[in-house]
Amino acid sequence: MLTRVERVLALKNVELFHDIPGEVLADIASLLEEEIFEKGQYIVNEGDLGKELFIIIKGEVEVISGGSRIDIMKAGASFGEMALLDSQPRSADVVALEDVMVLKMERDDFHEILKQRDEVAIGVIKVLNRRIRNLNQRLIERSSEKLK
Repeated sequence: MLTRVERVLALKNVELFHDIPGEVLADIASLLEEEIFEKGQYIVNEGDLGKELFIIIKGEVEVISGGSRIDIMKAGASFGEMALLDSQPRSADVVALEDVMVLKMERDDFHEILKQRDEVAIGVIKVLNRRIRNLNQRLIERSSEKLK
């Protein structure tokens, strides 16, 4: 079980929370629930309604959409932001590649933080923007491979 200080330190390494002061991170840390997933276990399933944000504390996960690998994420990464924002079904499966420890935040808690701290909203925008750019780059690479 992580202490509150360990949770705050872990949050500081997550892109979403880079610009949040330590005392605010301490409040956020108290809202998080720790979970462990074993290698091969699905953390989220594509198509399910999502209501949680996950922050990887330890281990690696694979992100799969439509049967294709989209990404591999490690400690310090987060996923589930999209489902928290638009209440739509999950866009991908996330599977533990090894034993994984995550911190989970529920939608209502996340929305409360967004209302209070615009830095978190900016962090979400940055993460989603980076993911769109990465996806665009992969699509360009696949397209140019098909043309060869």
